[in-house]
Amino acid sequence: MLRKYILYLCYLKYKIKFYNKVKFNGFTIIYNFKKSRIIIGDNTSINSGFFTNLLGLYQKTIIISRYGGIINIGKNVGISGSTIYAMSKISIGNNTMIGANCKIIDNDFHPLNSDKRILNNPEDIKKREISIGNNCFIGMNTIILKGAIIGDNSIVGAGSVVSGKFISNSIICGNPAVKIKDNTN
Repeated sequence: MLRKYILYLCYLKYKIKFYNKVKFNGFTIIYNFKKSRIIIGDNTSINSGFFTNLLGLYQKTIIISRYGGIINIGKNVGISGSTIYAMSKISIGNNTMIGANCKIIDNDFHPLNSDKRILNNPEDIKKREISIGNNCFIGMNTIILKGAIIGDNSIVGAGSVVSGKFISNSIICGNPAVKIKDNTN
């Protein structure tokens, strides 16, 4: 019960901090750990309510930076029921749309070595920056993994798993995601 109140107070803190800059539709979990940063651009819309995205949200939007992680979300970005979790850096460009239930995670979340996993030392966790360009569309249920770079004006098909580097104006999809053609419209 205490955890629920703490999360609600964090939500209120960010709702007040970004008042008139960010539109929160439903309860969103935002937590910025010590020595970490979350920057959200003007006119961003964060959807967490069931009826805010009729494709069906499996969860509320969760945005967390910890262990010195930085999340930089540009202007006019739309996010629906997705998780953005940084221990390094995640950059999302202006006018980018992130579909329902996406995961954007710049780290392995725990050490891969089983002996180190028991100690759970943050320095043993592999992490690499993620960059998503301007005017991108990330389809629902997409997973974007550490080290992914998605260029401007790119489209990621629904359900894709992205871990590579893709130039601007790419249409990519699959598991693992591959470029299938240029975005020429």
